[in-house]
Amino acid sequence: MCRTISFKVSMGMDSAVRVLTTLRRKQFDVRGFSMVSLDDNNSEFKVTLEEKRQESFDRAVLQMQKLVDVYDVLEAYI
Repeated sequence: MCRTISFKVSMGMDSAVRVLTTLRRKQFDVRGFSMVSLDDNNSEFKVTLEEKRQESFDRAVLQMQKLVDVYDVLEAYI
């Protein structure tokens, strides 16, 4: 089952790439990635993860919340 996390970053693509590399390094199965530009400094991103267990999705959200430039991390309902 795939679930999507929505998040915003303050430093654009650099922060988004850092999120993706962190998730990959922590061995999460990233299935998709999309971006909506809000303005020059703020962007909203969505990452779709393959969920193997409920704890893995919750753990991914916690990992993303630890990152400095990342905020408004929550599950996106498509």
